[in-house]
Formats: sequence, C-alpha cells, structure tokens
Amino acid sequence: CARSCHGRYAMTTSGSESSRPAALNTSAIQNALALEDYDTVIAEVRAAFAADPVAALADPTINHWLGRRFRNIFIDEAAVDPEAVKHSEAPFPIRLVDQRDIRERVAKRMIRHISDDEIKTQMPTPAIPAISETTIVFAPGLLTGLLPDLAFQSVWPEITRRFGIRVIASDSHPMRSSEKNVVDLENAIERGVGFADGQPSELVTAEDNPTPPGDVILIGYSKGSPDILALLAARPDLAPRIKAVIGWAGAVGGSYLANDIYEKLKSLPMYNQIADLTTSEVGKQVFRLAPVAEIKAINRRVDEYDVLGAINSLTTGVREKFLTDHASAINALPIPQFYFTGSTSLLEVPYFQRQGTLELDKYDQDNDMQITQAQAAFPSPYAPRLAMFHANHWDLSYDPFPLSRTMGSRHLKNEFARRPAMNAIVLFLAELGLLN
Repeated sequence: CARSCHGRYAMTTSGSESSRPAALNTSAIQNALALEDYDTVIAEVRAAFAADPVAALADPTINHWLGRRFRNIFIDEAAVDPEAVKHSEAPFPIRLVDQRDIRERVAKRMIRHISDDEIKTQMPTPAIPAISETTIVFAPGLLTGLLPDLAFQSVWPEITRRFGIRVIASDSHPMRSSEKNVVDLENAIERGVGFADGQPSELVTAEDNPTPPGDVILIGYSKGSPDILALLAARPDLAPRIKAVIGWAGAVGGSYLANDIYEKLKSLPMYNQIADLTTSEVGKQVFRLAPVAEIKAINRRVDEYDVLGAINSLTTGVREKFLTDHASAINALPIPQFYFTGSTSLLEVPYFQRQGTLELDKYDQDNDMQITQAQAAFPSPYAPRLAMFHANHWDLSYDPFPLSRTMGSRHLKNEFARRPAMNAIVLFLAELGLLN
C-alpha cells in the first residue's frame, strides 16, 4: 500500500495530535453494537453529532459505524430500485441458476470489497425526512456542461420530489482553477444562483432574484471537491451554515493524469483560450480526460476560460501544496467531512480511457480511471470513506451517454445505482441530524 496510501498519509499529517478532539465516552454505543441493538446505536450516534460532530467523527467506534450504516441504507435503497436490480443481475446463462437474494446481488455489484456478514446485517429502516431548511449545493467537475448531460441530472428532481430538499448545482466554470471557481460557489450559497434541480435548462441568475439558501450541504464531484475546499479556505465565515461536506470521487489530491497533461500543455503556445482548445495539440491533451466533451457546446462565459489554470489546478503538486497550506485551517472548522470513491478495471472503461487507467494501475488498482483512492480522500484524518463503489469516474455521476457521444465504446451505459446512492446520502445525513 506504500504508493496508494501516500496521498492519504500526506493529508492526515497536516494537523497536530494536540488538535485531536477530546475523546468521547462511547461505551453505550459499543455495548449496543455487541447486542446488535441498532436503534440504540443510531440514537446515541445522533446525540454525539448534536453535541460535537467533529469529535464524533474522531471517535473510532462511531467512525467505523458510519460506513456500515451508510452502506446498509444504500443496499436497502438499491434493492428496491428496478434499475439497480436489473443492472445487478448475473450475466446469462449464470442468472438462471443465481440463488443469491436481491440484497446480495446489488451489494456485490455496486460496492467493492463488501463482506457477506455486512450484507446480511439487518438494521432499522431510516425514517423518511421532510427537509425544508437545508439546500444541497452541488459542485460539478471539470468540463461540466461540455459532456452529454450534467452530473446527476436525472437524479436531482427525484431527490427533491421524495424529500422536499432544494438542490442547486453551482454554475461552476468548466475550465478554470479551483480558486477562481470559488465565486461560483459563493453565488450558489449566498444568492441562490445556479442550476435549479441541477437541470441545464434551469439556470437561475441574479437577475431572477432567487431566494438564497439557508443551511447547506456541499457535495463536490471530481474537481468540484477541490473547488469546495478552496471555498472553505477563502470563506471560513460560511462554516456555521455548512452542515456537511461530501466528496464524490473528488480529486482532492489531484490526478496523476493531470500532471502529464499539464507538462505537455505548458510547452505549447497558448494564445486564445477557446481557439487553443480547438487546435490539434492543445485539444488533444485536454480532452484526454474526457474525449467525448463537445467543444461546440462552449457558448457561455467564453472570456473566463483558463485552460492551463484549470489543468494545473488538478496536478498533484498544486493540490498537495494547497493541503499543506490550508488543511489544518479547514479541519479546524466545525464541519463534518465524508467521502466516496469509485473503483473500476481495465475491461470496464471506454477504450479511449484504457491508457490512463493503466497509468493509474501503477499506483492503485482500485482507481476509478481518473483518480486513485488516496487522491479522493478528504483532508480531515477523521473523514470516513463511506463506500468504495464499483463504478468508473463517469459512471458514478452521469446518465448513460447517447450513442452519438460514445465514440463507439460499449462502456458508457453508466449502470451504477446513482439514485439509490443519493437517496441513501440524504437518509444518512438526516439520521445524523445534519438535514432539517
């Protein structure tokens, strides 16, 4: 694990042992776990979060429980989702003799390295919350708006219908640095500016006089996670309103692929940012990260494009320096941090992403075709990884790509259970008392 764990180690050493929160008395939780009295565990953990969420996360018993609890909720949600069940079936003819129950099928298909004991564990069904005072602010990744749809585009409206929670997808610029994208997140959090329900046709601007959110949950996909961390470094005053931060395959530690692309880009002449993207050499390098991105979709905020700045923002050196400079201050904020990762294999990625996946295999064979497990880890040493999902970087967030945008690949059907995953996140956070 020397290589794949290095990034996580670098992040966790940013604070001192003296800053560790005071130990909690978790004997009641430990006793309840031993008795499999999960109702008591849930109540005690909620009470611990109400008292001090950062101290709760720092407790090993609670930290371990959180991953188990989330995965249990996710399995329950996936087991009643027709699409998730369909995509968890064994291939023909094995499916004819597959004796596994639905829970085991979806768990083994959607979650990496999950044990049989965990799958069989029965826990209480979480109460369905009605959420009216908290908003999900979603920070998308690089090249957002240039891919076939927006991340979670079909999921957000269903989340709003089921739970009543408002969703704003930040109008984050698709191609500039994390620091420059802070203003886009500020606009969403302080003014309600962004894509309502995460829909590309529902851009709400300041001229629409939107209602600003109250409390918020920040979820960052890919480059959206570094964007969120840049916001926290620049605007710690927003902390009282931020009830949790979630990394979703977040490029917190950058990407080894971005390193190589940036090295090639900086040696090329850069004149006009949009024109540069259409040239064979510049475009060839940038779109190694997403060859299916559509250059013709560029029709907004054209003068804000910063190709070098965007790619440089995802290099491992820049991200490591950011964490060295800011992780301690971010971790001192009273904001719970959680993260999720993806894991794929060479035979599960589009053919044009295989070279990058092979490169990442040198560091971590559980990579998601763009980042490693360590690079997705959040800066707090107490931020739990709630699940390692069986999905590649795009599968985690995007609907199936239309045939015209697959470049002939058969691996852009994107069959991961995105809706159950987001349902489970809302249920999980509400159970902890972080959503209301």
